Amino acid sequence: MFTQLEDLCRRLVRNHYGPIVEKVVALLIEEGRLSLGRIISQTGMEGASARQALAVLIQHSHVTHAQGKEGARMMTFYSINLRNILRLQRAGLYLALAEERMGAMGLSVFRTIMTNGCMSVSGVRDVLGYKKFGTADKQKFSVAVAKLVRERFITAITATDTVTKVDRFMQAEAKEIEKLTTAPTPKELVNIRRRISDKYDEEYTSNVVVGMKRQMTDIGTGGAPKVMIGPNGQPIVIGNGFEAGQQDQDADEDLVDDKQCFQIYYERLDVFLRNKRIVNYFAEKYNDEASVVLKAILRLTEPRTKTCKDKVSESIAAQQIVQNISSDAQLDQAVDMSGDPYFKENGTDSGSSSAARKATLGKMAFALLDVLRRDASGIINKVDERGAGQYRVNFERAAIVLRDECLDSLVLNKFSSTHVRVVRTLRDKQKLDEKLVSQAAMLPLARSRELLHELTLAGFADTVEIPRTTDRNPSRMVYLWYVSPQKQVSAALRGALQGISNIMQRADQETLARAALVAKSQRADVVAGTTHLTPGEQASLQVLGKLKQQIDVCVIRLDTMLLLLHDMVPGSTAL
Repeated sequence: MFTQLEDLCRRLVRNHYGPIVEKVVALLIEEGRLSLGRIISQTGMEGASARQALAVLIQHSHVTHAQGKEGARMMTFYSINLRNILRLQRAGLYLALAEERMGAMGLSVFRTIMTNGCMSVSGVRDVLGYKKFGTADKQKFSVAVAKLVRERFITAITATDTVTKVDRFMQAEAKEIEKLTTAPTPKELVNIRRRISDKYDEEYTSNVVVGMKRQMTDIGTGGAPKVMIGPNGQPIVIGNGFEAGQQDQDADEDLVDDKQCFQIYYERLDVFLRNKRIVNYFAEKYNDEASVVLKAILRLTEPRTKTCKDKVSESIAAQQIVQNISSDAQLDQAVDMSGDPYFKENGTDSGSSSAARKATLGKMAFALLDVLRRDASGIINKVDERGAGQYRVNFERAAIVLRDECLDSLVLNKFSSTHVRVVRTLRDKQKLDEKLVSQAAMLPLARSRELLHELTLAGFADTVEIPRTTDRNPSRMVYLWYVSPQKQVSAALRGALQGISNIMQRADQETLARAALVAKSQRADVVAGTTHLTPGEQASLQVLGKLKQQIDVCVIRLDTMLLLLHDMVPGSTAL
Protein backbone atom coordinates (compact mmCIF):
# COMPACT_ATOMS: atom_id res chain seq x y z
CA MET A 1 0.00 0.00 0.00
CA PHE A 2 1.26 3.47 -0.86
CA THR A 3 2.05 5.78 2.03
CA GLN A 4 0.24 8.57 0.16
CA LEU A 5 -2.92 6.48 0.16
CA GLU A 6 -3.32 6.58 3.95
CA ASP A 7 -3.13 10.38 4.09
CA LEU A 8 -5.56 10.79 1.21
CA CYS A 9 -8.14 8.39 2.68
CA ARG A 10 -7.96 10.15 6.03
CA ARG A 11 -8.58 13.52 4.38
CA LEU A 12 -11.52 12.19 2.40
CA VAL A 13 -13.12 10.65 5.49
CA ARG A 14 -12.56 13.79 7.55
CA ASN A 15 -14.14 16.00 4.88
CA HIS A 16 -17.19 13.74 4.49
CA TYR A 17 -17.79 12.29 7.98
CA GLY A 18 -15.78 14.32 10.49
CA PRO A 19 -12.78 13.78 12.81
CA ILE A 20 -14.34 11.05 14.98
CA VAL A 21 -14.89 8.69 12.05
CA GLU A 22 -11.46 9.65 10.71
CA LYS A 23 -9.82 8.40 13.90
CA VAL A 24 -11.39 4.95 13.48
CA VAL A 25 -10.44 4.80 9.80
CA ALA A 26 -6.82 5.81 10.53
CA LEU A 27 -6.52 3.00 13.08
CA LEU A 28 -8.01 0.37 10.72
CA ILE A 29 -5.68 1.47 7.92
CA GLU A 30 -2.62 1.26 10.16
CA GLU A 31 -3.43 -1.90 12.14
CA GLY A 32 -5.65 -3.88 9.76
CA ARG A 33 -8.72 -5.77 10.96
CA LEU A 34 -9.53 -5.21 14.61
CA SER A 35 -12.28 -6.04 17.07
CA LEU A 36 -14.46 -3.38 18.68
CA GLY A 37 -12.61 -3.69 22.00
CA ARG A 38 -9.24 -3.08 20.36
CA ILE A 39 -10.62 -0.08 18.48
CA ILE A 40 -11.96 1.47 21.68
CA SER A 41 -8.78 0.85 23.65
CA GLN A 42 -6.36 2.11 20.97
CA THR A 43 -8.35 5.20 19.97
CA GLY A 44 -9.34 6.15 23.51
CA MET A 45 -12.89 6.82 22.34
CA GLU A 46 -16.08 6.06 24.21
CA GLY A 47 -17.82 2.83 23.26
CA ALA A 48 -20.90 4.61 21.92
CA SER A 49 -18.81 6.89 19.69
CA ALA A 50 -16.81 3.97 18.30
CA ARG A 51 -19.98 1.99 17.55
CA GLN A 52 -21.60 4.96 15.85
CA ALA A 53 -18.51 5.59 13.74
CA LEU A 54 -18.42 1.95 12.64
CA ALA A 55 -22.16 2.07 11.89
CA VAL A 56 -21.63 5.07 9.61
CA LEU A 57 -18.76 3.35 7.80
CA ILE A 58 -20.71 0.11 7.37
CA GLN A 59 -23.74 2.09 6.21
CA HIS A 60 -21.66 3.58 3.36
CA SER A 61 -19.85 0.29 2.53
CA HIS A 62 -16.46 1.55 3.74
CA VAL A 63 -16.04 -1.15 6.41
CA THR A 64 -16.73 -4.89 6.32
CA HIS A 65 -16.91 -7.28 9.24
CA ALA A 66 -16.53 -10.98 9.94
CA GLN A 67 -16.70 -13.21 12.97
CA GLY A 68 -13.72 -15.16 14.23
CA LYS A 69 -12.30 -16.69 17.37
CA GLU A 70 -10.09 -14.73 19.71
CA GLY A 71 -9.09 -17.18 22.38
CA ALA A 72 -12.23 -18.95 23.58
CA ARG A 73 -14.64 -16.22 22.49
CA MET A 74 -16.24 -15.39 19.14
CA MET A 75 -15.41 -11.84 18.18
CA THR A 76 -16.47 -9.55 15.34
CA PHE A 77 -13.55 -8.09 13.43
CA TYR A 78 -13.77 -4.98 11.24
CA SER A 79 -11.65 -4.18 8.19
CA ILE A 80 -11.48 -1.12 5.94
CA ASN A 81 -12.38 -0.93 2.22
CA LEU A 82 -9.98 1.65 0.81
CA ARG A 83 -11.26 1.39 -2.75
CA ASN A 84 -14.73 2.61 -1.78
CA ILE A 85 -13.23 5.45 0.25
CA LEU A 86 -11.27 6.62 -2.79
CA ARG A 87 -14.52 6.65 -4.77
CA LEU A 88 -15.80 9.47 -2.55
CA GLN A 89 -13.88 11.95 -4.72
CA ARG A 90 -15.66 10.53 -7.80
CA ALA A 91 -19.12 11.46 -6.48
CA GLY A 92 -19.53 14.32 -8.98
CA LEU A 93 -18.94 12.01 -11.95
CA TYR A 94 -21.41 9.47 -10.56
CA LEU A 95 -24.08 12.14 -10.06
CA ALA A 96 -23.58 13.49 -13.59
CA LEU A 97 -23.89 9.95 -14.94
CA ALA A 98 -27.12 9.37 -13.01
CA GLU A 99 -28.61 12.64 -14.28
CA GLU A 100 -27.67 11.81 -17.86
CA ARG A 101 -29.25 8.36 -17.85
CA MET A 102 -31.99 8.57 -15.23
CA GLY A 103 -33.27 12.14 -15.42
CA ALA A 104 -34.04 14.57 -12.62
CA MET A 105 -36.11 12.20 -10.50
CA GLY A 106 -33.55 9.41 -10.86
CA LEU A 107 -30.82 11.84 -9.83
CA SER A 108 -32.78 12.78 -6.68
CA VAL A 109 -33.18 9.14 -5.67
CA PHE A 110 -29.56 8.35 -6.48
CA ARG A 111 -28.24 11.37 -4.55
CA THR A 112 -30.38 10.48 -1.53
CA ILE A 113 -28.97 6.96 -1.34
CA MET A 114 -25.42 8.19 -1.92
CA THR A 115 -25.76 10.77 0.85
CA ASN A 116 -27.41 8.53 3.46
CA GLY A 117 -25.85 5.19 2.59
CA CYS A 118 -27.86 1.99 2.61
CA MET A 119 -31.58 2.84 2.44
CA SER A 120 -34.92 1.21 1.67
CA VAL A 121 -37.29 2.60 -0.94
CA SER A 122 -39.70 3.68 1.79
CA GLY A 123 -36.86 5.58 3.47
CA VAL A 124 -36.09 7.38 0.21
CA ARG A 125 -39.76 8.33 -0.05
CA ASP A 126 -39.69 9.86 3.41
CA VAL A 127 -36.58 11.92 2.64
CA LEU A 128 -37.93 13.24 -0.69
CA GLY A 129 -41.41 14.00 0.66
CA TYR A 130 -43.24 11.45 -1.46
CA LYS A 131 -46.61 12.20 0.19
CA LYS A 132 -46.56 15.72 -1.24
CA PHE A 133 -45.92 14.48 -4.80
CA GLY A 134 -48.60 14.68 -7.44
CA THR A 135 -49.78 11.68 -9.43
CA ALA A 136 -47.32 12.34 -12.27
CA ASP A 137 -44.37 12.76 -9.88
CA LYS A 138 -45.29 9.54 -8.06
CA GLN A 139 -45.24 7.65 -11.34
CA LYS A 140 -41.90 9.24 -12.23
CA PHE A 141 -40.54 8.16 -8.84
CA SER A 142 -41.64 4.54 -9.37
CA VAL A 143 -40.15 4.46 -12.87
CA ALA A 144 -36.87 6.05 -11.68
CA VAL A 145 -36.40 3.60 -8.78
CA ALA A 146 -37.20 0.58 -10.97
CA LYS A 147 -34.83 1.77 -13.69
CA LEU A 148 -32.03 2.40 -11.18
CA VAL A 149 -32.41 -1.16 -9.91
CA ARG A 150 -32.83 -2.71 -13.35
CA GLU A 151 -29.70 -1.02 -14.74
CA ARG A 152 -27.86 -1.72 -11.47
CA PHE A 153 -27.04 1.86 -10.54
CA ILE A 154 -28.12 0.70 -7.09
CA THR A 155 -27.99 -2.87 -5.82
CA ALA A 156 -29.82 -4.71 -3.08
CA ILE A 157 -28.05 -5.39 0.21
CA THR A 158 -27.78 -9.04 1.23
CA ALA A 159 -26.51 -10.62 4.43
CA THR A 160 -23.10 -11.38 2.90
CA ASP A 161 -22.41 -7.97 1.37
CA THR A 162 -20.90 -6.61 4.58
CA VAL A 163 -18.49 -9.58 4.79
CA THR A 164 -15.25 -9.63 2.82
CA LYS A 165 -14.94 -12.03 -0.10
CA VAL A 166 -12.05 -13.89 1.57
CA ASP A 167 -14.11 -14.46 4.72
CA ARG A 168 -17.10 -15.67 2.69
CA PHE A 169 -14.85 -18.08 0.83
CA MET A 170 -13.30 -19.39 4.07
CA GLN A 171 -16.72 -19.87 5.68
CA ALA A 172 -18.01 -21.78 2.66
CA GLU A 173 -14.88 -23.94 2.66
CA ALA A 174 -15.27 -24.70 6.37
CA LYS A 175 -18.89 -25.81 5.84
CA GLU A 176 -17.86 -28.15 3.05
CA ILE A 177 -15.08 -29.67 5.15
CA GLU A 178 -17.51 -30.26 8.04
CA LYS A 179 -19.58 -32.50 5.77
CA LEU A 180 -16.64 -34.89 5.36
CA THR A 181 -16.16 -37.74 7.82
CA THR A 182 -12.37 -37.57 7.59
CA ALA A 183 -9.78 -34.89 6.95
CA PRO A 184 -9.83 -33.82 3.29
CA THR A 185 -7.09 -34.96 0.97
CA PRO A 186 -5.29 -32.34 -1.16
CA LYS A 187 -7.35 -33.44 -4.18
CA GLU A 188 -10.63 -33.12 -2.27
CA LEU A 189 -9.59 -29.69 -1.01
CA VAL A 190 -8.88 -28.55 -4.57
CA ASN A 191 -12.30 -29.82 -5.69
CA ILE A 192 -14.03 -28.03 -2.80
CA ARG A 193 -12.39 -24.74 -3.65
CA ARG A 194 -13.21 -25.19 -7.33
CA ARG A 195 -16.89 -25.79 -6.53
CA ILE A 196 -17.01 -22.71 -4.33
CA SER A 197 -15.32 -20.62 -7.01
CA ASP A 198 -17.73 -21.92 -9.67
CA LYS A 199 -20.66 -21.05 -7.40
CA TYR A 200 -19.44 -17.46 -7.02
CA ASP A 201 -18.85 -17.21 -10.77
CA GLU A 202 -22.39 -18.46 -11.41
CA GLU A 203 -23.81 -15.86 -9.03
CA TYR A 204 -21.75 -13.15 -10.72
CA THR A 205 -22.95 -14.04 -14.24
CA SER A 206 -26.60 -14.41 -13.18
CA ASN A 207 -29.05 -11.92 -14.67
CA VAL A 208 -31.41 -12.11 -11.71
CA VAL A 209 -31.87 -8.67 -10.17
CA VAL A 210 -32.12 -8.88 -6.38
CA GLY A 211 -34.67 -6.52 -4.88
CA MET A 212 -37.37 -6.99 -7.53
CA LYS A 213 -40.56 -8.96 -7.02
CA ARG A 214 -43.16 -10.35 -9.39
CA GLN A 215 -46.76 -9.19 -9.27
CA MET A 216 -49.77 -10.32 -11.28
CA THR A 217 -51.97 -7.52 -12.59
CA ASP A 218 -55.47 -7.45 -14.02
CA ILE A 219 -55.52 -6.62 -17.73
CA GLY A 220 -58.15 -4.37 -19.23
CA THR A 221 -60.01 -3.67 -16.00
CA GLY A 222 -59.67 0.09 -16.26
CA GLY A 223 -58.84 2.26 -13.29
CA ALA A 224 -55.71 4.29 -12.67
CA PRO A 225 -52.70 3.39 -14.84
CA LYS A 226 -49.75 1.68 -13.20
CA VAL A 227 -46.18 2.06 -14.40
CA MET A 228 -43.77 -0.90 -14.27
CA ILE A 229 -40.39 -1.64 -15.78
CA GLY A 230 -40.20 -4.42 -18.31
CA PRO A 231 -37.25 -6.75 -19.01
CA ASN A 232 -35.84 -4.30 -21.56
CA GLY A 233 -35.68 -1.52 -18.97
CA GLN A 234 -38.49 0.51 -20.57
CA PRO A 235 -41.60 1.68 -18.67
CA ILE A 236 -44.80 -0.32 -19.27
CA VAL A 237 -48.23 1.09 -18.49
CA ILE A 238 -50.54 -1.46 -16.87
CA GLY A 239 -54.31 -1.05 -16.72
CA ASN A 240 -56.33 2.02 -17.72
CA GLY A 241 -58.39 0.05 -20.24
CA PHE A 242 -55.62 -1.58 -22.28
CA GLU A 243 -56.60 -4.77 -24.03
CA ALA A 244 -54.65 -8.00 -23.73
CA GLY A 245 -51.86 -8.27 -26.26
CA GLN A 246 -51.34 -4.50 -26.50
CA GLN A 247 -48.93 -2.46 -24.37
CA ASP A 248 -49.16 -4.68 -21.29
CA GLN A 249 -49.04 -8.14 -22.81
CA ASP A 250 -46.65 -9.27 -20.06
CA ALA A 251 -48.98 -8.75 -17.12
CA ASP A 252 -46.65 -10.10 -14.44
CA GLU A 253 -43.76 -7.63 -14.39
CA ASP A 254 -41.08 -6.85 -11.87
CA LEU A 255 -41.70 -4.35 -9.10
CA VAL A 256 -39.19 -2.96 -6.63
CA ASP A 257 -39.52 -4.38 -3.12
CA ASP A 258 -40.16 -1.42 -0.81
CA LYS A 259 -38.72 -3.25 2.20
CA GLN A 260 -35.45 -4.12 0.49
CA CYS A 261 -32.45 -1.91 1.29
CA PHE A 262 -30.24 -0.67 -1.55
CA GLN A 263 -26.77 0.80 -1.85
CA ILE A 264 -24.77 2.44 -4.64
CA TYR A 265 -23.18 -0.11 -6.98
CA TYR A 266 -19.83 1.63 -7.47
CA GLU A 267 -18.27 -1.15 -9.56
CA ARG A 268 -21.12 -0.91 -12.04
CA LEU A 269 -20.77 2.87 -12.29
CA ASP A 270 -17.07 2.46 -13.06
CA VAL A 271 -18.13 0.36 -16.07
CA PHE A 272 -20.10 3.31 -17.46
CA LEU A 273 -17.16 5.67 -16.89
CA ARG A 274 -14.80 3.21 -18.58
CA ASN A 275 -17.11 2.95 -21.60
CA LYS A 276 -17.14 6.73 -21.88
CA ARG A 277 -13.35 6.78 -21.98
CA ILE A 278 -13.32 4.14 -24.74
CA VAL A 279 -15.83 6.16 -26.77
CA ASN A 280 -13.77 9.34 -26.33
CA TYR A 281 -10.63 7.48 -27.43
CA PHE A 282 -12.13 6.51 -30.78
CA ALA A 283 -13.80 9.91 -31.20
CA GLU A 284 -10.39 11.60 -30.91
CA LYS A 285 -8.69 9.02 -33.11
CA TYR A 286 -11.28 8.95 -35.92
CA ASN A 287 -14.43 11.08 -35.76
CA ASP A 288 -17.69 11.51 -33.86
CA GLU A 289 -19.49 9.09 -36.19
CA ALA A 290 -17.17 6.25 -35.18
CA SER A 291 -17.91 7.02 -31.53
CA VAL A 292 -21.67 6.73 -32.28
CA VAL A 293 -21.19 3.18 -33.57
CA LEU A 294 -18.94 2.27 -30.65
CA LYS A 295 -21.44 3.73 -28.19
CA ALA A 296 -24.12 1.44 -29.65
CA ILE A 297 -21.81 -1.56 -29.19
CA LEU A 298 -21.03 -0.71 -25.59
CA ARG A 299 -24.69 -0.08 -24.80
CA LEU A 300 -25.44 -3.64 -25.91
CA THR A 301 -22.67 -5.04 -23.70
CA GLU A 302 -23.76 -3.17 -20.55
CA PRO A 303 -26.59 -5.52 -19.42
CA ARG A 304 -24.10 -8.41 -19.15
CA THR A 305 -21.16 -6.38 -17.79
CA LYS A 306 -21.40 -5.80 -14.04
CA THR A 307 -17.87 -4.76 -13.13
CA CYS A 308 -14.59 -3.85 -14.82
CA LYS A 309 -13.10 -7.27 -14.12
CA ASP A 310 -14.66 -8.74 -17.28
CA LYS A 311 -11.91 -9.14 -19.88
CA VAL A 312 -14.09 -9.47 -22.98
CA SER A 313 -17.72 -8.86 -23.78
CA GLU A 314 -20.18 -11.28 -25.27
CA SER A 315 -20.39 -11.43 -29.06
CA ILE A 316 -22.91 -9.08 -30.66
CA ALA A 317 -24.42 -9.41 -34.14
CA ALA A 318 -23.62 -6.61 -36.56
CA GLN A 319 -27.28 -6.27 -37.50
CA GLN A 320 -28.14 -5.78 -33.83
CA ILE A 321 -25.52 -3.03 -33.57
CA VAL A 322 -26.93 -1.22 -36.61
CA GLN A 323 -30.48 -1.43 -35.24
CA ASN A 324 -29.39 0.21 -31.97
CA ILE A 325 -27.83 3.24 -33.68
CA SER A 326 -30.05 6.29 -33.37
CA SER A 327 -32.03 7.00 -36.53
CA ASP A 328 -31.01 10.67 -36.46
CA ALA A 329 -27.27 9.87 -36.38
CA GLN A 330 -25.39 11.72 -39.13
CA LEU A 331 -23.18 9.00 -40.66
CA ASP A 332 -23.44 10.06 -44.31
CA GLN A 333 -19.94 11.56 -44.49
CA ALA A 334 -18.33 9.33 -41.87
CA VAL A 335 -16.27 7.18 -44.27
CA ASP A 336 -14.96 7.96 -47.75
CA MET A 337 -16.28 5.05 -49.83
CA SER A 338 -15.19 6.38 -53.23
CA GLY A 339 -12.59 3.62 -53.56
CA ASP A 340 -15.00 0.79 -52.71
CA PRO A 341 -16.26 -0.96 -55.89
CA TYR A 342 -19.55 -1.91 -54.22
CA PHE A 343 -20.37 1.68 -53.35
CA LYS A 344 -19.22 2.84 -56.78
CA GLU A 345 -21.71 0.47 -58.36
CA ASN A 346 -24.64 0.94 -55.97
CA GLY A 347 -23.89 4.29 -54.37
CA THR A 348 -25.84 5.58 -51.41
CA ASP A 349 -29.57 6.03 -51.41
CA SER A 350 -30.39 9.62 -52.15
CA GLY A 351 -34.11 9.33 -51.47
CA SER A 352 -35.78 11.16 -48.66
CA SER A 353 -37.89 8.24 -47.45
CA SER A 354 -37.23 6.53 -44.14
CA ALA A 355 -36.31 3.29 -45.95
CA ALA A 356 -33.63 5.09 -48.01
CA ARG A 357 -32.38 6.79 -44.84
CA LYS A 358 -32.10 3.45 -43.02
CA ALA A 359 -30.30 1.85 -45.96
CA THR A 360 -27.71 4.63 -46.06
CA LEU A 361 -27.32 4.48 -42.29
CA GLY A 362 -26.78 0.72 -42.42
CA LYS A 363 -24.13 0.93 -45.16
CA MET A 364 -22.14 3.56 -43.30
CA ALA A 365 -22.49 1.69 -40.01
CA PHE A 366 -21.10 -1.50 -41.56
CA ALA A 367 -18.23 0.51 -43.05
CA LEU A 368 -17.44 2.04 -39.66
CA LEU A 369 -17.57 -1.39 -38.02
CA ASP A 370 -14.97 -2.59 -40.51
CA VAL A 371 -12.78 0.43 -39.71
CA LEU A 372 -13.05 -0.19 -35.96
CA ARG A 373 -12.18 -3.89 -36.20
CA ARG A 374 -9.12 -3.09 -38.33
CA ASP A 375 -7.85 -0.55 -35.80
CA ALA A 376 -4.37 -1.32 -34.47
CA SER A 377 -5.54 -1.07 -30.85
CA GLY A 378 -7.38 -4.40 -31.13
CA ILE A 379 -10.28 -3.25 -28.94
CA ILE A 380 -13.02 -4.33 -31.38
CA ASN A 381 -12.70 -7.89 -32.69
CA LYS A 382 -14.72 -9.75 -35.29
CA VAL A 383 -15.23 -13.27 -33.97
CA ASP A 384 -17.65 -14.77 -36.49
CA GLU A 385 -18.16 -14.34 -40.23
CA ARG A 386 -21.69 -15.73 -40.38
CA GLY A 387 -24.13 -13.22 -41.83
CA ALA A 388 -22.88 -9.69 -41.29
CA GLY A 389 -20.53 -10.93 -38.56
CA GLN A 390 -20.29 -11.08 -34.78
CA TYR A 391 -18.27 -8.48 -32.87
CA ARG A 392 -16.76 -8.44 -29.40
CA VAL A 393 -15.14 -5.77 -27.22
CA ASN A 394 -11.80 -6.65 -25.67
CA PHE A 395 -11.94 -4.71 -22.39
CA GLU A 396 -8.52 -5.98 -21.28
CA ARG A 397 -6.92 -4.62 -24.43
CA ALA A 398 -8.87 -1.35 -24.01
CA ALA A 399 -7.50 -0.99 -20.48
CA ILE A 400 -3.92 -1.46 -21.76
CA VAL A 401 -4.36 1.05 -24.59
CA LEU A 402 -5.91 3.72 -22.34
CA ARG A 403 -3.28 3.05 -19.67
CA ASP A 404 -0.42 3.56 -22.14
CA GLU A 405 -2.06 6.71 -23.47
CA CYS A 406 -2.40 8.07 -19.94
CA LEU A 407 1.22 7.26 -19.12
CA ASP A 408 2.42 8.90 -22.33
CA SER A 409 0.49 12.07 -21.55
CA LEU A 410 1.99 12.06 -18.05
CA VAL A 411 5.52 11.75 -19.45
CA LEU A 412 4.75 14.51 -21.95
CA ASN A 413 3.56 16.90 -19.24
CA LYS A 414 6.41 16.03 -16.89
CA PHE A 415 9.23 16.00 -19.47
CA SER A 416 8.91 16.51 -23.23
CA SER A 417 7.78 14.86 -26.46
CA THR A 418 11.30 13.46 -26.92
CA HIS A 419 10.93 11.50 -23.69
CA VAL A 420 7.61 10.13 -24.97
CA ARG A 421 9.36 8.97 -28.15
CA VAL A 422 11.93 7.07 -26.09
CA VAL A 423 9.24 5.46 -23.91
CA ARG A 424 7.23 4.33 -26.95
CA THR A 425 10.38 2.96 -28.55
CA LEU A 426 11.15 0.86 -25.48
CA ARG A 427 7.52 -0.25 -25.22
CA ASP A 428 7.49 -1.47 -28.82
CA LYS A 429 11.02 -2.93 -29.00
CA GLN A 430 11.41 -4.01 -25.36
CA LYS A 431 14.98 -4.49 -24.10
CA LEU A 432 17.52 -2.34 -25.98
CA ASP A 433 20.95 -0.96 -25.26
CA GLU A 434 21.78 2.74 -25.50
CA LYS A 435 23.00 2.59 -29.10
CA LEU A 436 19.86 0.87 -30.35
CA VAL A 437 17.67 3.29 -28.40
CA SER A 438 19.42 6.27 -29.95
CA GLN A 439 19.06 4.76 -33.44
CA ALA A 440 15.37 3.84 -33.05
CA ALA A 441 14.48 7.18 -31.45
CA MET A 442 16.69 9.13 -33.90
CA LEU A 443 18.64 10.87 -31.14
CA PRO A 444 22.36 11.45 -30.46
CA LEU A 445 23.84 8.86 -28.12
CA ALA A 446 24.66 11.40 -25.39
CA ARG A 447 21.13 12.85 -25.52
CA SER A 448 19.61 9.37 -25.49
CA ARG A 449 21.65 8.42 -22.40
CA GLU A 450 20.52 11.60 -20.63
CA LEU A 451 16.85 10.96 -21.37
CA LEU A 452 17.07 7.36 -20.22
CA HIS A 453 18.55 8.37 -16.87
CA GLU A 454 15.84 11.00 -16.35
CA LEU A 455 13.10 8.45 -17.08
CA THR A 456 14.73 5.93 -14.75
CA LEU A 457 14.85 8.39 -11.86
CA ALA A 458 11.14 9.15 -12.38
CA GLY A 459 10.25 5.43 -12.45
CA PHE A 460 9.25 5.29 -16.14
CA ALA A 461 12.20 3.18 -17.35
CA ASP A 462 14.45 0.50 -15.89
CA THR A 463 17.59 -1.49 -16.70
CA VAL A 464 18.61 -5.12 -16.62
CA GLU A 465 22.24 -6.22 -16.21
CA ILE A 466 23.66 -9.02 -18.33
CA PRO A 467 27.19 -10.11 -17.22
CA ARG A 468 29.71 -11.12 -19.85
CA THR A 469 32.00 -12.82 -17.31
CA THR A 470 31.39 -14.75 -14.12
CA ASP A 471 32.98 -12.07 -11.91
CA ARG A 472 30.14 -9.64 -12.86
CA ASN A 473 32.55 -6.76 -13.33
CA PRO A 474 30.53 -3.59 -14.06
CA SER A 475 32.91 -2.60 -16.85
CA ARG A 476 32.12 -5.85 -18.65
CA MET A 477 28.33 -5.69 -18.17
CA VAL A 478 25.74 -5.21 -20.87
CA TYR A 479 22.95 -2.87 -19.76
CA LEU A 480 19.62 -3.16 -21.51
CA TRP A 481 16.88 -0.57 -21.08
CA TYR A 482 13.18 -1.45 -20.94
CA VAL A 483 9.87 -0.20 -19.57
CA SER A 484 7.91 -2.10 -16.93
CA PRO A 485 4.17 -1.29 -17.02
CA GLN A 486 3.82 -2.24 -13.35
CA LYS A 487 6.58 0.13 -12.26
CA GLN A 488 5.26 2.89 -14.49
CA VAL A 489 1.76 2.51 -13.03
CA SER A 490 3.16 2.48 -9.48
CA ALA A 491 5.09 5.71 -10.09
CA ALA A 492 2.06 7.36 -11.70
CA LEU A 493 -0.32 6.25 -8.93
CA ARG A 494 2.05 7.48 -6.26
CA GLY A 495 2.20 10.88 -7.91
CA ALA A 496 -1.57 11.04 -8.45
CA LEU A 497 -2.38 10.15 -4.84
CA GLN A 498 0.13 12.68 -3.55
CA GLY A 499 -1.24 15.31 -5.92
CA ILE A 500 -4.85 14.82 -4.80
CA SER A 501 -3.77 14.97 -1.16
CA ASN A 502 -1.82 18.21 -1.75
CA ILE A 503 -4.74 19.79 -3.60
CA MET A 504 -7.18 18.92 -0.82
CA GLN A 505 -4.73 20.31 1.73
CA ARG A 506 -4.60 23.56 -0.27
CA ALA A 507 -8.42 23.75 -0.21
CA ASP A 508 -8.44 23.26 3.56
CA GLN A 509 -5.82 25.98 4.05
CA GLU A 510 -7.72 28.47 1.88
CA THR A 511 -10.95 27.78 3.78
CA LEU A 512 -9.17 28.04 7.14
CA ALA A 513 -7.68 31.41 6.18
CA ARG A 514 -11.21 32.75 5.56
CA ALA A 515 -12.89 30.82 8.37
CA ALA A 516 -14.42 33.91 10.02
CA LEU A 517 -15.81 35.16 6.71
CA VAL A 518 -17.22 31.73 5.80
CA ALA A 519 -18.90 31.48 9.23
CA LYS A 520 -20.39 34.94 8.78
CA SER A 521 -21.75 34.09 5.32
CA GLN A 522 -23.53 31.05 6.76
CA ARG A 523 -25.35 33.00 9.49
CA ALA A 524 -29.13 32.98 9.27
CA ASP A 525 -29.43 36.78 9.04
CA VAL A 526 -26.88 36.94 6.19
CA VAL A 527 -28.58 34.11 4.30
CA ALA A 528 -31.99 35.78 4.81
CA GLY A 529 -30.57 39.06 3.48
CA THR A 530 -31.18 41.15 6.60
CA THR A 531 -27.42 41.67 7.06
CA HIS A 532 -25.33 42.36 3.99
CA LEU A 533 -21.69 41.61 3.33
CA THR A 534 -19.29 44.37 2.38
CA PRO A 535 -17.99 44.50 -1.21
CA GLY A 536 -14.59 43.31 0.00
CA GLU A 537 -16.12 40.32 1.76
CA GLN A 538 -18.19 39.43 -1.29
CA ALA A 539 -15.10 39.60 -3.50
CA SER A 540 -13.18 37.39 -1.09
CA LEU A 541 -15.99 34.80 -1.12
CA GLN A 542 -16.04 34.85 -4.92
CA VAL A 543 -12.29 34.24 -5.03
CA LEU A 544 -12.72 31.31 -2.61
CA GLY A 545 -15.55 29.87 -4.72
CA LYS A 546 -13.54 30.05 -7.94
CA LEU A 547 -10.53 28.51 -6.22
CA LYS A 548 -12.60 25.61 -4.91
CA GLN A 549 -14.06 25.06 -8.36
CA GLN A 550 -10.58 24.90 -9.89
CA ILE A 551 -9.47 22.51 -7.15
CA ASP A 552 -12.46 20.24 -7.81
CA VAL A 553 -11.58 20.12 -11.51
CA CYS A 554 -7.97 19.18 -10.69
CA VAL A 555 -9.14 16.43 -8.32
CA ILE A 556 -11.46 14.99 -10.98
CA ARG A 557 -8.61 14.95 -13.53
CA LEU A 558 -6.27 13.14 -11.15
CA ASP A 559 -9.04 10.75 -10.12
CA THR A 560 -9.61 9.95 -13.81
CA MET A 561 -5.97 8.90 -13.88
CA LEU A 562 -6.67 6.49 -11.01
CA LEU A 563 -9.59 5.10 -12.99
CA LEU A 564 -7.49 4.52 -16.11
CA LEU A 565 -4.43 3.14 -14.35
CA HIS A 566 -6.08 0.96 -11.72
CA ASP A 567 -9.85 0.72 -11.33
CA MET A 568 -10.75 -0.22 -14.91
CA VAL A 569 -7.95 -2.79 -15.29
CA PRO A 570 -9.34 -6.39 -15.12
CA GLY A 571 -7.84 -8.30 -12.22
CA SER A 572 -6.40 -5.24 -10.49
CA THR A 573 -5.70 -5.74 -6.80
CA ALA A 574 -6.18 -3.32 -3.95
CA LEU A 575 -3.85 -0.32 -3.79
